[in-house]
Amino acid sequence: MKKKVYAYLHTHWDIEWYRDKEDFTLRLIEIFDIILDELKKNNAPFFYFDGQTAALTDYLKYRPEKLDEVSSLIKTNKLAIGPFFISADSYLINFCSMLKNLDLGLKISKNFNQKDFIGYMSDIFGVSNSIFEALKLKNIDKALIWRGVNPKKIENNCNFIKNSIKTTWLVQGYFNDFFHQENNIENIKNYLDKISKYSPDTMLLPIGGDHLGILTNANEKIKEINSKLKDYEIILSSPFEYFKNTKFLNTTNEQEFLDNSNTYILQGVYSARIYQKTKNNQIQNMLSRIVEPFDHYFNSKYKNYIEEIYKTLLLNHAHDGIYGCSIDEVHKTIDFRQEKCMLMLNAVLNRLIGDFKKKYKITSKSVDKIGILNLSNNDNIKTVKISAPYLMQNAQLISKKRAFPNELLYDINKIPVTEDIVEIYTQLIEISSNKKFEFNTVKIKKPIKKTKLTDSSIENENIKLEIKNNKIFIINKKTQESYFAFLTDINDEGDSYNFAPKGERKILKPKNSKILYEGIIESALLVNYNNIKLKAILNNHSKFIKFETEINNKSKNHKLQLNLNLNKNIDCTISDDAIGTIKRKIDYNYNIQNFMPVTRPYELKTNDFPMQNFVCANNALILTKGLNEYEIYKNELRICLLRAFSTISNPKNKTRAIPAGPDLKTPDGQCLFKTTVEFALSFGKEKEGFKYLDEFQENYVIIDGQNKKDINIKLDEIKENDFIYGINNKKKICYNIKTKNISLI
Repeated sequence: MKKKVYAYLHTHWDIEWYRDKEDFTLRLIEIFDIILDELKKNNAPFFYFDGQTAALTDYLKYRPEKLDEVSSLIKTNKLAIGPFFISADSYLINFCSMLKNLDLGLKISKNFNQKDFIGYMSDIFGVSNSIFEALKLKNIDKALIWRGVNPKKIENNCNFIKNSIKTTWLVQGYFNDFFHQENNIENIKNYLDKISKYSPDTMLLPIGGDHLGILTNANEKIKEINSKLKDYEIILSSPFEYFKNTKFLNTTNEQEFLDNSNTYILQGVYSARIYQKTKNNQIQNMLSRIVEPFDHYFNSKYKNYIEEIYKTLLLNHAHDGIYGCSIDEVHKTIDFRQEKCMLMLNAVLNRLIGDFKKKYKITSKSVDKIGILNLSNNDNIKTVKISAPYLMQNAQLISKKRAFPNELLYDINKIPVTEDIVEIYTQLIEISSNKKFEFNTVKIKKPIKKTKLTDSSIENENIKLEIKNNKIFIINKKTQESYFAFLTDINDEGDSYNFAPKGERKILKPKNSKILYEGIIESALLVNYNNIKLKAILNNHSKFIKFETEINNKSKNHKLQLNLNLNKNIDCTISDDAIGTIKRKIDYNYNIQNFMPVTRPYELKTNDFPMQNFVCANNALILTKGLNEYEIYKNELRICLLRAFSTISNPKNKTRAIPAGPDLKTPDGQCLFKTTVEFALSFGKEKEGFKYLDEFQENYVIIDGQNKKDINIKLDEIKENDFIYGINNKKKICYNIKTKNISLI
C-alpha cells in the first residue's frame, strides 16, 4: 500500500531581505496574479500564503479590483492566509508584539472569511516557548515548524503535541523548488524517503520556496509523478487536511526548539546590527509597558493611533528584518520606521499627560510634590527622572535644554512663538511611598547621600564597583559575593548569520578611570578605553550598577564582548524569554574554535544563546536593553556589545557548511560609527531579574504640577507573584513567577 503524502502549494514571502520591499512587492504582484489564475482555472486545489497577511494586503493595495476574487477563494477554502500579520522571529520580539502580530493577522484574516488557522513558522531561526504560549492564548491549536528540532527529542516522530498544540515538524523544510523543474523521480523518491523516516502514518510535503511562483498545472504534474512512484501517493491538498488525517499521540517536554544538529538556526543574528536591536527594545518597552497601559487605564482615546505604531513596528519584525541579515537599504528603511515609532510614541505620551492634567485640573507648578503613575511591578519606586520647565525641590540636575513647554505645545488654542522657548530641566528626585499599578501624588523627599566615589570605585550600601589590575570587580556588600568583569575583542570572519572567530581573544585594558559626576542622588564613574567610554552609574538605593557604554567603532570584522568571570564553571543559565524564563543546561567546556572549519553538512554548535532582557548564572545577574546574545565558556558569561561584519552570507564561513543567503556586501553591518549600549550588573536569580528590570527600564510616568488635593487612583488588582507584561484587548498579560502560569486577566 502506498503511503499518503499530503502536499500543499505555497510561497515563502520575506517582505524584504536581499532586495528591498518595493522591489519584492512588484514580484509579489506578478506571482499572485498567476496564483489567482491557476486557482480560478482549477489547475490547483489550494494555495497557502505563508501563514501571514501583510503580503496579501500589499498585493491588494495595487490590485484592489481583485478583492472579491481573493475573498471568494478564501471563503471556499482554496486560499489560506494568517494567523500572523507578518512572519516574525520569536526570540527577538517581546510578548506584546507577538500577541499584537496575531491580533492584526487574525483581524484581517477573519475579514476575508478565513476560519481555521495554523501557527505557521516554517523558516524562523529556532522556535521559542513563548510563541506557543501566544498561539494558545489566541486559541490556535495547530502549528508547523522547521528549524531547531532535534528528532531524538521528539521520539523521531514529526507529529507531536506542544503546549496543547498539535505540531508538525517539516522534516526537510519548506523549500522544495525541484517540482518546478524537470522531474527526476529518483530524486523525488529519495526526498520522500527522508520525510517518511519520521512520519509514521501520513506525510506532509510543502511545494514552493522563497518568493517562488506557483507550480503551474499542478494537478496534471502531480498526477504524472504519482504514476511513476511505487511507494507513495501524493495528494495535492492543504496542511489543514493533513492535520485532519494525522494522529498526534506524543507530547514533548521540550521548552524550546533551538537545536542545530539537523538544520541551521543561524545564531549570529542575535548580535547582528545591535544598534537596531537596542532601539527596538526601547520602542517595545515604551509602547507595551508605558503608553498602551496609560492609554487603556484612562481613556483608550488613542487606541487606533497606538495600533498604527504597532503596525509600523511589526514591519521591522518581519523575518530577516530585526535579525539584521538583509541588505543595507532594507536596514535604512528599518531605521526610518524606528524613528517614526519613537516620534509617534513621544507625541501620544505627551498628549496622554496633557489629557490627564486636564481631567484632574493639574495646572499650577509644584516644587515639592509630583504625580507618579507606577506602571512597574515594584512597590515603592524611590528614584525617578523628570523633565519640567522649573527646578524641583531637593533635585539633582542632570541636564537642561531650551524648548517649548509641553503645556503650550499641546494647547490647541495657542500657537507657540519664539519668546515662549524656555529652559527645560531634566532632574532626578527621590519620592515618598507609592504602589504598583497606582497613580499617587507623592512628596519629593530630601535625599540622604549614600553613594561613595573615588577615581577607581563607586558604591552604595548594597553594591560596589572597584577597578583593580585592569579588571572591574563587582561586590555584593550584603553577602560579600564578588566577580570581575573585563572587555574582550576577537576577529570575526563570519557574516550576518554566523559568527566565525579568528585568532586569539584580546583583553582590552582601561587607560584610566575618573569621577564623571558626584551628586546627592546619583553618581557616575567614567572608565576610558581606546574608542570606548564606560560610564558606571549608581544611585542611593539601587541594587545594581548601570552602565552606559559609548563605542566609537573604527575596526571591521570583529566582536566586542563584556566578560564576567564568575569564579566557578557555569553549567546552567536562566534567561528571560518573550514571556517567562528559560533554563538551559550548558556544556561549558565547548569551544567552537576547536571544531573549525565545519566538516558536517550543517553549522557548528555554539554556546551563544538568545535572551530578551536578562540572564543569570551562578547568582550573577545581567540586565540589558536590546543586547540579545549571551555566551558561556567555562566560568565566563559573555555579553555581545557589538559585532561587525561585511556581508549577508560569506560562502567561505568556517562555522557553516553552505551559504544561508547571498554574498551581498553590507558596509553598514560593520557599524563604523558611534553607538551607545546599556546594561546593568548585579546579583540574583529570576525573581530579582524581573524586579530590577522595571527599575532599569524606568516603567513609570511622572506628572509635574499640583491641583487642590492629592490624587490617588488604584488602576487594578495585582495578584501576588504576578509579573505584568502589558495590555492586550483590555486584559492584563500576566506571568506568575511562582506558578509559571501565563494568562490574560
